[in-house]
Amino acid sequence: MQAKIARVQLDIDYLCPNCYLHFRLTNTEIPRDEDVDQNCPACNEPLKISPIYFEVKPIVRPEQVKDDEDSLRAIKALQAQGYAKKEAHARVRAVRRDSMGISELIREAISYEQPT
Repeated sequence: MQAKIARVQLDIDYLCPNCYLHFRLTNTEIPRDEDVDQNCPACNEPLKISPIYFEVKPIVRPEQVKDDEDSLRAIKALQAQGYAKKEAHARVRAVRRDSMGISELIREAISYEQPT
């Protein structure tokens, strides 16, 4: 199940250009639709605070390649020959075609020259 964002809690610090005081607006005080007039808490200078918008996009992860039964058997065969699991996966995935038998897949994976 995918979790959904229920609430965003945000604090924004602003700077008064007159007295250089930093003051903070919290989640509910930040303007959402239109400019808000507010006075500086220290010098009472009238300030205009503009709305801020954030666009939230989920990260799209690429689908992982699922190996079929022949590929898994070829990977295990390469591991039995001394190849590391990661290298065996890379070799089998690089040479795999739909019409290949298991023995041909193993032969081509062993003879595969990885680009340097």
